[in-house]
Amino acid sequence: MKKIVISALVCASLVATNAMAEDSEFYVGLDVFSSNNTFTLENSVTGASADVDVDSDGFKLKFGATLNEGWRVQGYYQHETYDETLYDATNDVLNEIGVDVIKGFEVTSEFSPFIQAGLGYGWMDVEGYSDDTVNEVSLKLGAGVMYKITPTFEAIAGIDFQYRNWSDLQIGSTTIEIDEKITKFYIGANIHF
Repeated sequence: MKKIVISALVCASLVATNAMAEDSEFYVGLDVFSSNNTFTLENSVTGASADVDVDSDGFKLKFGATLNEGWRVQGYYQHETYDETLYDATNDVLNEIGVDVIKGFEVTSEFSPFIQAGLGYGWMDVEGYSDDTVNEVSLKLGAGVMYKITPTFEAIAGIDFQYRNWSDLQIGSTTIEIDEKITKFYIGANIHF
């Protein structure tokens, strides 16, 4: 499953880049973020569910290309630390890779609001279960602003709304289905080359 998701993310990125690139310009960037996360746990046998609120923060390393008419595509690696452990008493770190498609709307040559959509795949190490990792697949929608400080350096700020579907948790004969809803606030910078 992991290989299929990674392959799909790489293919989507390459197709979007080739389809829209004429005057492409590449960039790398770093975002730092803080998020409010709500986990919904549902027992598959009884149908009972519970919501658990957990906050997280972390960083995202990005590499991308600016394309025609305000479009961008970027790949990323995200490292996220929850303020409480998940699944067991020791693990609170999520690693995620993904791809985002961004549409900027130039107001001035320096200032551009944007919207974005993205897909991600993440994993977390766990102990005490039949598997030593749990996985998640995510869908993200967001908006923000970009401000070019120089022609090659821009600052960004934004908000993302993200949905994650985690691996089911098996406890005896009971399956616990886990979903997560996230509101993420971030600031960052990109360097173009």
